[in-house]
Amino acid sequence: MNEKEQKSQFALLLPVEPGLECLRSRWILESRPQEVRNLVFWDTFEWGVWFGGYLLSSCNNLLQLTDRARWPGSVLCQEAVPEEVPRFWQEFASGPMRTALRGLLGLRALAPVAEGIFRHQQYDLRNEDGKVVCRLKLRSVTALEPEKLLLQDCQLLPLLGYEAEAADVTACLTEAGAHVHTYHPVELLLQSSGNPPRRYTLRPDFGLKAATPAREAINTIVRSMLDLVHANLPGILQDRDTEFLHDYRICLRKIRSLLSLVKGVYPVTDIQQIRATLGDLARQTNRLRDLDVYLLAREEYLDLLPSPFRPALNSMFDDFALEREAEIRTVTARLASPAFQQLLHDVSVYFAEGTQHPTSAAAALPVEPLVFARIYRRYRTIRKIASGIDASTPDEGIHQLRIECKKLRYLMEFFNELIPGDRSATLQKQLRRLQGRLGEFNDASVQQASLLAYREQRQPGAEISLGLGGLVSVLYQQPQQSRIFIKQSLDEFCSGSTAAIFKRTFKLSASHITTDLYRQTNQ
Repeated sequence: MNEKEQKSQFALLLPVEPGLECLRSRWILESRPQEVRNLVFWDTFEWGVWFGGYLLSSCNNLLQLTDRARWPGSVLCQEAVPEEVPRFWQEFASGPMRTALRGLLGLRALAPVAEGIFRHQQYDLRNEDGKVVCRLKLRSVTALEPEKLLLQDCQLLPLLGYEAEAADVTACLTEAGAHVHTYHPVELLLQSSGNPPRRYTLRPDFGLKAATPAREAINTIVRSMLDLVHANLPGILQDRDTEFLHDYRICLRKIRSLLSLVKGVYPVTDIQQIRATLGDLARQTNRLRDLDVYLLAREEYLDLLPSPFRPALNSMFDDFALEREAEIRTVTARLASPAFQQLLHDVSVYFAEGTQHPTSAAAALPVEPLVFARIYRRYRTIRKIASGIDASTPDEGIHQLRIECKKLRYLMEFFNELIPGDRSATLQKQLRRLQGRLGEFNDASVQQASLLAYREQRQPGAEISLGLGGLVSVLYQQPQQSRIFIKQSLDEFCSGSTAAIFKRTFKLSASHITTDLYRQTNQ
């Protein structure tokens, strides 16, 4: 920047006509060479880059990560890439890019989200004496497919000593229809592409009220979960990343769990059939998810073993990768089949607005006291199980505790907006901590069993068997260590103070449900 040049604090949105032509009656406009760039912007399904405050763009095989608020300046890091942009953060070559993208992408894959043509051109404005009195930076953004001008604006760069002339330039442009704007050019491009950034969550708010009838509330929740199921299907079919399948399965599991926990809201036989259908859909993807978990944990597994044992285990992971190629073809064929689409359609229709079903005992009850009673009952069940947990408890007892905790978490997440905020945060934080410990225990146990099954089925050579044995031994130690942490988290979650919060929040709020009806709907 010229030492006499001052940075503009605003941009003026210009009408296509007359643009800058209105200035020629008073000043001489000298244009500098125009810079034209065709930019492709990249992000994940969850918009991790955008909501992290950044933009990732490519142009002529150069990928740049920039601060979104200060774009196009403030390039944080850049990397020359081959013709195909890497999909995952691990695939980038430079350390700075890998480090920056790791936290923004996680397990998600990059994909192009928008493409546009960005033109920049600087103009010098000279007065009748030939002196430069102001500079302008003209910018335009054009969307592709179909081609459409989205934005044309300019920034004034006043020069010291010529502030009055800059004010005259601003006034002249304003009279011609220009006005100050705060549009972000990339955001306009994304909106034009029909793909604006949206927050993605598996725990949305449902707009429930305490007095919302139970069936209406459950319908609303299930519809939202089914929307998420549908949103993740294209990513599974395209095999973009493993999180699509992960979230798809979570949504199916949440719906099944919710329907089992709110008995009396729908006819029993209907719900049994729907839960069976959803269970079948989830089971069809079990093996694919198992393989994803193994392959994602490949480096973690190898790091558990001494270096001499690692090469032998690589062949096992190569087997898993080959099996996954076959399994993803099987799963995508099922998900694309008319039979699958019909099943999902039938479930969606059942919970659609306006669909009528026979009345049930709890269908018209206000949802808050009904659900709060069940949350409190679930918590008491967990406390009862926890009282019998000690060092000698079989693995099955720990697994049962994990299942009960998951049911409680789902209920509290679904109806979180009905729970007083301070209490909800405290209780769910403790529950998540306990569930994390229980999940670690379960994962290690399942992985042991799977690795032993692999050795049994494949009958690998001596070196691989030795490596497998070492890995299983290490994994065996993890559940034993987890038991200590589980006990600590249990003591916190089942303490008298936590129990008092549960009682005050859920039991007393649900106390006006009659005993008979409570028994009838909680069998």
